[in-house]
Amino acid sequence: MHEPTFRQALSRSWQLVAQKKSLWIFGLLSALIGQMGLSDFVGMLYKTSGEGFRPYHFSYILDFFNAWNWHKVSVILLMLWLLGIILLLILAIIFVAVSARGAMIAYAIHWYKKDSILPLTEVWNKGVQKFFPLLYITALSRGMQIIFIWLFSLLALKLIQNDSLASSLLLVFSGAIISLLALIVESVSIYSSGYVMLENKSVKLAIKKGWDLFLEHVLVSLELGIVLMLFSFIFLGIAIYSSFIAFLPSLAMWIVAGVTGLKFLIALGIYSGIVLYISIILVAAGIFNSFVTCSWIYLFMKMHHEGVSSRVMHFFQHLFRK
Repeated sequence: MHEPTFRQALSRSWQLVAQKKSLWIFGLLSALIGQMGLSDFVGMLYKTSGEGFRPYHFSYILDFFNAWNWHKVSVILLMLWLLGIILLLILAIIFVAVSARGAMIAYAIHWYKKDSILPLTEVWNKGVQKFFPLLYITALSRGMQIIFIWLFSLLALKLIQNDSLASSLLLVFSGAIISLLALIVESVSIYSSGYVMLENKSVKLAIKKGWDLFLEHVLVSLELGIVLMLFSFIFLGIAIYSSFIAFLPSLAMWIVAGVTGLKFLIALGIYSGIVLYISIILVAAGIFNSFVTCSWIYLFMKMHHEGVSSRVMHFFQHLFRK
């Protein structure tokens, strides 16, 4: 049996994403609930460490409500109206994002099985039909990751009180363990979502099968998660430095404004640069999120049908044979 490598997974995923530009839209929409893999968790971990390891707190919500004069009926009605609009907007975003993720998974599964393309309306309907199972799995995964972050924050606050090498090493070690647990949860979540879309399994059975598949391919799952996280760092660097490209036309406008004295070109250069930069980021985010999702689903399909060997184990076996 010829077992696929990460290179094949990444190349096949990129082939699909490059072929079907419509996946970029699904990738952008599904990015509203985060990216598959470890990247979002590492981002949360970095944000928490940058804020002094303070656990999540919701005091700002209480401060917001305390700022209003609740003795007036008009204020109460206004707040109810505002909260209703916000709630509907949040529900709409969640529905679109989860359905788009389901559509993207269905798209990738069909392409890897039949090497053919499903119509957009059909994959969107598949995503909508599996909205509630996918929502449950996604919410469970994100909820557990938030708990991991909260527990790590509590531990880190105690460790940083002791300014010693042992405490620093323990902090780094605990961060690595928490990240490993988050990757395990996310891997099982991805495989469970795959079983929901592939075999129409219930949430409970899909999670069980996802866990069993992960146990059969522990190293492969961790390897792919780490590889795609490294790709995320590269993407982040490209996104940051793309601002230079986005503002090149603006620079030309500012030079012309300086020569001709046309002041409106200064404002036009600023706004056009911002719009171009946002457009580049949105397109790039859609492409990259599609690529990450398709890479996970490719490995999921190969694990489910054939099995995939660990590249680390393959390396050591090859090394010791020498």
